[in-house]
Amino acid sequence: MKYLKYIFLVIFSLVWLVGLSPWSFNKIAEWKLIKDGYRFGDLYKLSNLPQFKDPAKQCPKQILVEKIPGKKKIHLYIVGDSFTEAERVGKEDFAVDKYQYVHWDSFLHLKTDTSEINILLMECVERHFREKMTAPIHNLIPDSTTFILKGPEPSFMNKLDKAFASDGTEGRLDAVFFQNDIMLKFREMKSAFTYHFFHRVNKEVTLVNNDKNLVYYLDTDTPKITSSFTDLREGELDTMMINLSKSKSLAQGLGFDHVILSVIPNKVSVLMPEYGHYNNLISRVYNHPKMDMPYIDVLSDFRKMKDKAYLKGDSHWTCQAQNIWLSKVNSLIREVVQKN
Repeated sequence: MKYLKYIFLVIFSLVWLVGLSPWSFNKIAEWKLIKDGYRFGDLYKLSNLPQFKDPAKQCPKQILVEKIPGKKKIHLYIVGDSFTEAERVGKEDFAVDKYQYVHWDSFLHLKTDTSEINILLMECVERHFREKMTAPIHNLIPDSTTFILKGPEPSFMNKLDKAFASDGTEGRLDAVFFQNDIMLKFREMKSAFTYHFFHRVNKEVTLVNNDKNLVYYLDTDTPKITSSFTDLREGELDTMMINLSKSKSLAQGLGFDHVILSVIPNKVSVLMPEYGHYNNLISRVYNHPKMDMPYIDVLSDFRKMKDKAYLKGDSHWTCQAQNIWLSKVNSLIREVVQKN
């Protein structure tokens, strides 16, 4: 009984430490004592439906990227989201000499080299594009050198509030204790039972196409502007176009020679646009009379691919779809560079 008390004390202390301290959690992750909760896809992580369990794979480099001849070097800057993070694409995927990526949520301090051809690619998934274009781009800051800042350091009280926040605590405890293979089996059994007997799934995902495909609820079942089916009024569209034009002007003032736009379609916009009244955000932006920059359009390509365009248990694209996007980006880079 005495040893049992000590065992419970150790377990309780571990739970308390992980739940309360992000630092402890980060150390455990750094020591690789926990498994990546997204290894089978972000939508699988939310739903735990076994039919959508799809182990993550590293995309092979299938595109032969030929360098563009010319006297000037080409420097590509990407302001993007998870579709262009380092885990998915990098410098070797583009026909450029230099490359810099920054997430929309971070700040890039930069000094462009006027002896080079500087290209800015603004990449954003469809669900967040309306949010991003409520104002012109704001995370490019002129400076004497180039570096990335993730934003101001939070105050001690903010850190304390975050430490006790239920969302963060639940996330850390889930990662440490419930993302291992044994616990995932139990979670799959529970999710399968709920689905088969009650036709219910986690509220953060949506089943479409007679339950053949899994998508993110923010793309479908919400009145928020993230949804592909939330009404997009002409007045809001005009404001977005004004802010896009202002973003281009701001970039040119920072030394960019060319500005390119890429809106990555929501998964449901490709697999089931008839789920509701599709607002046609992407085509309306690209075909707007005030559109004044080149763009990458992959919506029709992805729709031809159908469910081969997106991963089964994830909201991101497959390697085949990613390569289509990369090919179009490189073709457009060659096109705009030839104008210099």
